[in-house]
Amino acid sequence: MAVSGPLSRIEWVEGELRAAILNGDLVPGQRLLTAQLSERFSVSPTPLREALHRFAGEGLVEFLPQKGARVTGLSPVDCRELTELRLLLEPVAVARTIEVADSAWRTNVTKHSELLLRAWNVEIRSEREIEKEYRDFYEALTGACPSERLRRFATVIRDQDARYRMATLPQIDRERFVAGHQALVDTALAGDIAGASEEIKREINYFGDSYLTRSET
Repeated sequence: MAVSGPLSRIEWVEGELRAAILNGDLVPGQRLLTAQLSERFSVSPTPLREALHRFAGEGLVEFLPQKGARVTGLSPVDCRELTELRLLLEPVAVARTIEVADSAWRTNVTKHSELLLRAWNVEIRSEREIEKEYRDFYEALTGACPSERLRRFATVIRDQDARYRMATLPQIDRERFVAGHQALVDTALAGDIAGASEEIKREINYFGDSYLTRSET
């Protein structure tokens, strides 16, 4: 069993930089200047360069000739691709999880579902908080998946898709999302793999379609 220890400097700055991109602090198309980021995160340029190159491999950052790095822009093509990949990965990850689920998993899913719904239902909604709780919920939902590779790939694609969810949250119908989310939780906790799979697909398609409709207007 691997023993977790304190985060290295590169791991820490990767986490901070990833969070800044996913929650919209660093917006699509924004230049990522090493000197500014070094000052912002109080680190030397070396771990930042390593993090930027890693994120380029994930599609969150792109390098332009003679211009350096920037946050990758949003596009309908990218949205469609991420939606398709989530539709392939998430239902399988959840199905594999439900097959081995125990009471601790059910408790954790219930807890994070409540936190997500609380973020959605406050009078003045924080888009960052909703998105954070959304990713935390899916981490709990797929957390017992016995395939580490499947779990990791599903997380990477879900994280990349976060920027599209953030862009569409103001247009998402709250009652529709909450009803769909509750149906997902109910079917998953009941061990209904087919039902949970359908609810996940419906939710993923709803976010994807919402962004594509928004981008066409």
